[in-house]
Amino acid sequence: SSGINAEYGLEDLNDLKYTEKCILEALRMGPALLRGTRTYTTNKFKRFGPYVVNSHSVRVHFSEWVMQHDPKIWPNPKTFNPDRWDAGFTPEPFYYIPFFAGSRGCIGKHMAMMQMKLVLSVLITNFDLEQEFDEKLPPVIDQNMAVMRIQNKVACTLRPRCQGRQNQTHILCDYS
Repeated sequence: SSGINAEYGLEDLNDLKYTEKCILEALRMGPALLRGTRTYTTNKFKRFGPYVVNSHSVRVHFSEWVMQHDPKIWPNPKTFNPDRWDAGFTPEPFYYIPFFAGSRGCIGKHMAMMQMKLVLSVLITNFDLEQEFDEKLPPVIDQNMAVMRIQNKVACTLRPRCQGRQNQTHILCDYS
């Protein structure tokens, strides 16, 4: 026996509303992709704000990080606030795209959300997370990468929540 409590069903995952809000907020604050590109094709002159484009195709670069931290859309964007995802809240179209959107959207986003809720619920139920980093070198996001990468070391340790046992340092506990 691994000692891990992992008896969750689909209906249990659907009930994890606050966990889902935490995941949505974490994906907003730390998108996997910091920037992306799309090609816009037109046979006409097209106006983009103050610019007029007269090319057959235009490569548009965008920053998912900037869109998801825009204070006009996200009040207090640097604050982790899962409650911003309360029922009825829908962000502006294309301002929140952790799985992209439209024809390029991820077809597995619902399965990915279920997997994240399952893994998090098992971890939170069975472990305490401890993280350590050098106060002089706090973790920062490397903005020069397309994929989010953290600079400076962050050590994470999972401490099992083993009832009746002290000083457990291994990952899995055996209750038998």
